[in-house]
Amino acid sequence: MRLAGRAPPGAAAFFRQVSCMLAKSAAAVALLFLLLLAAARAQSELHASWLTADAQAKRVHIDIVAGWNANNGALNFNGYFTGDMTIVVPVGWTVELDFKNNDAMLPHSLLLTKPYPPGHVPEIAGVNEVAIPRAYTNNPDQGIPAPKGDKVSFKAQAPGDYWFFCGAPGHGKGGMWTKFKIDPAANAPSVTIAQGAEAGRP
Repeated sequence: MRLAGRAPPGAAAFFRQVSCMLAKSAAAVALLFLLLLAAARAQSELHASWLTADAQAKRVHIDIVAGWNANNGALNFNGYFTGDMTIVVPVGWTVELDFKNNDAMLPHSLLLTKPYPPGHVPEIAGVNEVAIPRAYTNNPDQGIPAPKGDKVSFKAQAPGDYWFFCGAPGHGKGGMWTKFKIDPAANAPSVTIAQGAEAGRP
């Protein structure tokens, strides 16, 4: 005779299994949340004073100062270096760069290159390393002395990841590069800064 209220044979094991599965699911959800939170914190969007966009004309103007401050021995673009700044531009937009060298000690340049794998960053980069036609400043492999500058305009046609790279001898290899992305999913230009990056141009 079965006593009232007693669970059928095997029910306890079943409930234990279900409880274990729910606990694992909850842990997985919590882990996913933490990973997403970490990814969100890994970089933050910068409302840059030096970037202006005209959505109707699909044009973005970017003001880049080489040696903006003393970060990385002045080997920086707007204070950022070694990829800790990422500029994102939608496909099809025109990019207008206003480049100026603020470093009284060294000449600098800016050219758009493909990313280099570790150990393969060139000592010098010139016109042959440019990834998009016309996306480079004058004399890219030697640089422009301060306080001079240059104006560059190019079309962001090919989606992908690129670098803003200083081609003067040893500069890019010394960390004078930041990231540039042509993103088909982007609706407007944006700037993100890596977590822990030294303070750069606001």
